[in-house]
Amino acid sequence: MEGRIRSLLLGCFYISLALASNIAHAADLEVEQVSKPVIDPNIERMVFDEAKINPDNFEVIASFGMLSIEDFSTSAVISAKLTYRVSESFFTGVEFGTASAGKSSVEILLPGTTILSDAERDYNYYLISLGYDLFPSEAFVTDGTTLNTALYVVAAAGNTQFAGSDNFTFSWGAGYRITFNNYLTAYFDVRDHVLDLDLFGESKLTNNIEISLGVGYYF
Repeated sequence: MEGRIRSLLLGCFYISLALASNIAHAADLEVEQVSKPVIDPNIERMVFDEAKINPDNFEVIASFGMLSIEDFSTSAVISAKLTYRVSESFFTGVEFGTASAGKSSVEILLPGTTILSDAERDYNYYLISLGYDLFPSEAFVTDGTTLNTALYVVAAAGNTQFAGSDNFTFSWGAGYRITFNNYLTAYFDVRDHVLDLDLFGESKLTNNIEISLGVGYYF
């Protein structure tokens, strides 16, 4: 009888030790979870080199493209721009472009007919422009490099020398810009140069579409 009581007491003692050990282990786990949570609220931010444009900067842009002169064939056009970044969204500048008109539709239909002399075929425009970054965005090239991009709209006014006369010109369009770093950019532009021309004895409002690619340098 005494042996059974002793065995029962020893069994209760061992069970108490096991329960105490489990309770202590559970307490240690709770402390560890508090000190080292499963979800760490301290998120480490990714550091990357962002190419961006700063306000108050000037930019020189050289462009090459094609100009469709109304009533004349499409010609190559080169242009140069000097822009000033007024703010992160607005920019203004001056533009110069030059092209040489090909044959007119009349000259193509009636071979031997001459509408303009060689000098009068020179198409030169001078414009003052104002632009706005309509949809600025970012392009992530690698984990550590991102390029700022923007879809912008632009309007300009100035003068076009063509067909032996000076013609007031209004130009408008849109473009897409990629900023590679703090000083180098690339452009894709589509413009419509609107002006009155008098080639056949009657003034006519013409639309002259220019599509060009450009490279810019900030300083």
